[in-house]
Amino acid sequence: MATNPIGKGTKTIGINMQAKMAQELSKRAESMHISVSKYCKLILQEWIDSGKKLNLAEK
Repeated sequence: MATNPIGKGTKTIGINMQAKMAQELSKRAESMHISVSKYCKLILQEWIDSGKKLNLAEK
């Protein structure tokens, strides 16, 4: 079994998304001089900390 390079108590996840969205995340992360992974963690943590519910609906 491989060890997680971040350390104990962490989990690696992967997601598939439209290329346009992935490019936008890359652009925003690059503008802050951070990795896309770090950018995603920052915006997800901000959303979780806000306590707001995410309303999903079929399109």
